[in-house]
Amino acid sequence: MREFEIVLGLVLVASIAQPIARRFDVPVAIAQVVCGLLLSAIPFVATVRLDPELTFTLFVPPLLFWAATTGSVRDVRRNARPIFMLATALVLLTTAAVAVVAHAVAPGIPWTAAFVLGAVVAPPDADVTTSVARRLGVPSRVVTILEGETLLNDTTAFVTYRMAIRAAVAGGLFSFREAALRFVLIAVGGVVVGLVIGWLLARSLRLRADPVAEVAFSLVTPFAAYLAAESLGASGVLSVVTSGFYLSRFAPRDVSAGTRIYARNTWEVVTFCIGAVVFTLIGVQLGRVVPALSTENDLALLRLALIVTATVIAARMIGVFITAWLPGLARRYRGVRDALPSWRRLAVVSWAGLRGGDTLVMLLAVPFTTQSGAPFPARDTIIAVAFFVLVFTLVMQGLTLRPLIKRLAIPHDDVVEGEERRARLEATRSALAKLETIAQRDQLPQPMVSYLRSTIHFRTRLDLDDIDHGQGHDGRTAEDVLRRVEQEVREAARQAIVRLRDDDVIGQEALRRVLKDIDLDEIRSE
Repeated sequence: MREFEIVLGLVLVASIAQPIARRFDVPVAIAQVVCGLLLSAIPFVATVRLDPELTFTLFVPPLLFWAATTGSVRDVRRNARPIFMLATALVLLTTAAVAVVAHAVAPGIPWTAAFVLGAVVAPPDADVTTSVARRLGVPSRVVTILEGETLLNDTTAFVTYRMAIRAAVAGGLFSFREAALRFVLIAVGGVVVGLVIGWLLARSLRLRADPVAEVAFSLVTPFAAYLAAESLGASGVLSVVTSGFYLSRFAPRDVSAGTRIYARNTWEVVTFCIGAVVFTLIGVQLGRVVPALSTENDLALLRLALIVTATVIAARMIGVFITAWLPGLARRYRGVRDALPSWRRLAVVSWAGLRGGDTLVMLLAVPFTTQSGAPFPARDTIIAVAFFVLVFTLVMQGLTLRPLIKRLAIPHDDVVEGEERRARLEATRSALAKLETIAQRDQLPQPMVSYLRSTIHFRTRLDLDDIDHGQGHDGRTAEDVLRRVEQEVREAARQAIVRLRDDDVIGQEALRRVLKDIDLDEIRSE
């Protein structure tokens, strides 16, 4: 019970840290880490211990599910090569590099434990990075790549982590061939389970239950997808991501406006609370690790932590530039003169390797014992080194990312804004066309048509030419007619922008922005 009370206290403190961070213009995550560090001075807070398996199950699925539902399949597909290289190749490269370096520097760390350490520190967390990048006008493609990398590298890192944990717990050896085969099998299984769970969720939401019940379905879905896949020996992480992407495709068309509004607000609160606990726990755990690293007897541990941190940063910087420039250089060698990616953008991507929630969740989930009952090999070393990497990258790179972006003066693009305007324009035209049809069919009075036309212009924030309509109505009350017509024109606008998304004309972010306004308008009218 004390652990539960401490978690509630962490959420409260993290909530207070948010306005403070905005007041001093620093990333909220860093402010929450500082608050956690201060809380670590309280004895009963510093000794909190959470069940590893329960921590993994509670924190990972909802964060991945929400990230997948708000992500854009089109943007991920268009940037598939850099995202795949960063989310898969770079994560595996970092895992292997850290394992080799850790085992070489500290031979007492067995290979299985070294690979666990590598998997823990391999995936970056782009939440802090993208929030800073958006405010500073970094090109949308860079933001998309970072978001896509964060979403998919979770899959690679967690699958690799799970295999390394299983090998360490069973006392076996880590086999690259076996790992590759298992990776493919559990990845395919995870996708299949995710599609099934997503299909079941879609069928349940089409029943048009109460919005609160439908939101409850969505809250249960990531846990159902994760637990079902894990019970079958498949990837729970991939299952959650797949079901989230599935939901993002059908929700704008088949889910009611009330459910979308309730779900959006509920999920934002849920993910904030989880992120608040994660980053505040980082600070609390930091208060426990720092004394161990600062004692004279543990200089070897501090040396190992510094070397692993340097390896993580160097692997990302080298990997980003190689994977971005190597294909272009190869094409140039064949006589194709393609422009190489801007080194300024690559510098931002390479420096955006902040470790965060993923690393903490995996750390908290490291078992205490093996199957034989013996202590998990080098667990304390893994915890200490990984926390050092996490805090160093989060604080040092997080605080220097803003000056770096400003120094490089990367030109801003307005791709999303342009797509948003196109979606609003198409929504307005479709709504006005529907209004004209209804006005002529039902002989609506001119004042009502003028009002509806003006509200359509206002709600979509665009100025289009007015269209005259006939007068008169069908005998029902003006309020009844107005509500019915408003709903029909809203639906026409909604279907128009969904078609643009389905045709890959606009992305998920532009769809979300315009759809939110239409949904809020429907809620207002009800």
